[in-house]
Amino acid sequence: MICDNCKKRESVISYTMIHDNKIEEIHLCQVCAEQKMKLDLTNSQSFLPQIEDFLKNIFAFTSDDSNSEEASLICPQCGTSLSDFKNTGKVGCSNCYSIFKNELKNYLHTVNPKPVHVGKIPKNADTNIVMARDLRELQDKLQSAVSLEEYEEAAHIRDEIKALKEKL
Repeated sequence: MICDNCKKRESVISYTMIHDNKIEEIHLCQVCAEQKMKLDLTNSQSFLPQIEDFLKNIFAFTSDDSNSEEASLICPQCGTSLSDFKNTGKVGCSNCYSIFKNELKNYLHTVNPKPVHVGKIPKNADTNIVMARDLRELQDKLQSAVSLEEYEEAAHIRDEIKALKEKL
């Protein structure tokens, strides 16, 4: 595929941008991709603090504060210390979950701020569980439709939500 920018060289990178819920895919050669990335980083100074905050939140979990009393936490059963847990991301035994409970909560909230099960549900699961999941999905679709100003679709989804709530 030819580079969308220079129209001369073979593209080696697919650059996907999502802006205002519109997806734009650009195929770039190595030279144009490097130029594009340099321009994006220099022109988006307002975006850099957001990246910095995101990285601080992610890496705050792994920072080692030796003055903190939390840094001296050690599991009495297996001897795993908090710093071991932070370095490896692994606990030594089932008791570690109780000992490092607060740190685990902080870490899991950083990784997944919306702790809702979205995986598969067994076929023989309680119908209320399935309907509750369907209700959450419909509510998310409703929010999305309203934000995209698709009001007819939103009205249809709203009616589905009402019908599902009556079944619960």
